[in-house]
Amino acid sequence: MNNLLKLSGLGLATVLVGYAAVYPFMQADPRVDAQQLAEWQMPSKLSALESEDQLKLLSRLTYPDAMPALKAVPDFSAIKDTDSRKKAFFDYLTPFIERENARILKLRSQIEELEGKLQKQQQLTVEEYAFIYSLFDEFKIDMMDADLDGVRELLARVDVIPASLVLTQAAKESGWGSSRFAVEGYNFFGQWCFKSGCGVVPSKRGQGKYHEVAVFDHAGDSVNAYFYNLNTFYVYEELRAIRAKTRREHGQVVPEKLAAGLARYSERGQQYVEEITAMIIATRKMIGQS
Repeated sequence: MNNLLKLSGLGLATVLVGYAAVYPFMQADPRVDAQQLAEWQMPSKLSALESEDQLKLLSRLTYPDAMPALKAVPDFSAIKDTDSRKKAFFDYLTPFIERENARILKLRSQIEELEGKLQKQQQLTVEEYAFIYSLFDEFKIDMMDADLDGVRELLARVDVIPASLVLTQAAKESGWGSSRFAVEGYNFFGQWCFKSGCGVVPSKRGQGKYHEVAVFDHAGDSVNAYFYNLNTFYVYEELRAIRAKTRREHGQVVPEKLAAGLARYSERGQQYVEEITAMIIATRKMIGQS
């Protein structure tokens, strides 16, 4: 994303040093926590803010939970008992999923608070406007203002993806963690990339195709990319609409209903939706125990 501020190496260190005078008055250190944000999660206009507002903004955006222990993909195929193998797979990925959803809920709570202020026609602070616009960047919302319409569009994108849906898709796409792409590249969701050398060339790639299967440094990055894909990519607008509808009607996100928005995730279309829905129902008890 061209407009993202790329804070790394000396660039990040230079910006963060400027916070030193403000930081002692805060209980947590968002400078440290911000280093766990992905590139697209960093605010693009951070340096335009005063030092104190920079700290506040970073604090708003960081993960509330630390990154789980990063471990190599276990040899799930060596676990002969089917239920034990499935549970081990769920246990391996669940902490990363919970971490992503915890950040989503943290962001969503703040957006709802700002929605309340706007409904009361209260003035937002500079830092609150910066928070909204940084989320517009992160969640790929273009040409929106930081008003009620813009905030409500954010709420349609900044929402959880139920662990049961995430785990079911991971199991389906990775053969329960035993696929070559999962074992060698932590790719549990079949994500593609489109730059030469960005991943692994699939052996059955058709003539004239240029995609590769993405490679990640660890499972957390794979889960993060999956959340980003479903919450931002235009082909999943239906999924996000279903999610908003089920939240309005049921007060929560219903995973098997959300699966109906995945028809474009696979070339199998509706058949894929039915397979994922059936798996969610079949594994519900096991996932609840993971």
